[in-house]
Amino acid sequence: MEDRELIYSIIYDCAENGAFSNLALSRRGVDDFVRAAVYGTLTYIYSIDYLLKSAAGKDASALDPEVRTILRFGVWQIVFSDKVPDYAAVNTSVDLAKRHVARATGLINAVLRKIAALTPEKRDLSSNKDPGAAFSLKPEIYGLIKKSYGKERAPSIARALLEPSPLAIRVNTHKTDLETLTGELELEGFKVTKSSYMDNALILKPSGDSPSIENSLAFKNGDFMVQGEAAQLASVIASPSEEMRILDCCAAPGGKSTHMAALTNDKAEITALDINASRVELINENAARLGFTSIEARVADSTSFDDPEGFDLVLCDAPCSGLGIMGGKPDIRLTITYDRIEETKVKQRQILDNMSRLVKPGGTLVYSTCTINRGENEDMVLGFLEDHEDYEISAFDDLLPERLKTRGADGMLTLLPDEDGCEGFFIARLRRKHG
Repeated sequence: MEDRELIYSIIYDCAENGAFSNLALSRRGVDDFVRAAVYGTLTYIYSIDYLLKSAAGKDASALDPEVRTILRFGVWQIVFSDKVPDYAAVNTSVDLAKRHVARATGLINAVLRKIAALTPEKRDLSSNKDPGAAFSLKPEIYGLIKKSYGKERAPSIARALLEPSPLAIRVNTHKTDLETLTGELELEGFKVTKSSYMDNALILKPSGDSPSIENSLAFKNGDFMVQGEAAQLASVIASPSEEMRILDCCAAPGGKSTHMAALTNDKAEITALDINASRVELINENAARLGFTSIEARVADSTSFDDPEGFDLVLCDAPCSGLGIMGGKPDIRLTITYDRIEETKVKQRQILDNMSRLVKPGGTLVYSTCTINRGENEDMVLGFLEDHEDYEISAFDDLLPERLKTRGADGMLTLLPDEDGCEGFFIARLRRKHG
């Protein structure tokens, strides 16, 4: 029961108190079952609540927090996990109830037995017309996906977002190479495969014999950075070169800054900004671990930061709704709302407007997000261009990996989890005109 107690406490903290699951899990040193149970329950929370309403006869919101937490974890085990027998899921949930909310033991037992009695057809919610049931999404968020990609395409994208993207790492070419790092990781017990389209990336699958990523010798030696393939592509599209003056705003934890340092042989002048001092320290830690000296990390607000000299290249990985990474960060499903996205769009435009002032004539401005909402992506860029006649789209087909060729002709690229096998991501490349 020790693992289940831990799972219960983390789910409770995340769903009821707004805690971040990744931080809670990293502090506890958990095993695969705990991680899968926490992420799985939070990922499918709206689908679970749909099933609970039919079995309990009331909304999950009407239940006591302790009761709905135990029930949610129990339903995940019964319906969405193939590792736990139904009877074990019911019995261990009843045991949790006895410890935390004894008066509801009978209710929890009865509800979970009803769920366990469902036929496979009734457990399968994939064709349900309610997006909360089918895709574990708030209707307003599914509506944004449908508005962006159409009613025929939206289900495939929403379904893909139920699964985390493959764990990608970027080889630190400043210290090692693909073949050498592959051998080192395999010796440490990792299953290593080639990436989908990035030349210096690998996909890792930890096994029972491997350490956690952060505890691997290769990580400690600075041989790689954990970074999604799409995020890596942003730095490639930025196309930095030696001696450039480069600004990476909203830069923590430093993935793109260190990538651009690698692409420029550590010979560019890179300023990395973040508004949070503790996150700036993360940039410094990663730069030091990877062996780069060309990065100066600074605490600054990207909506107001100024620099009289200007920059040859500005990479703006803007704060966003994070809809493209929900598979790996299920907390987003709980916290994101339409109103929050609208507030975020205001901040994105403020950052873009300010960063555009700092690009030298002839220089490059790259705008990227980890969302798939067109309102934060294409619409944001087109609106910016309408108000900034000194900027124009800069095509980047020639910079793309072979698999993605021809998709950057209009200077914008959206990667989607169902067809590209990575996190949802958007990248636009703009050029500031001379004169």
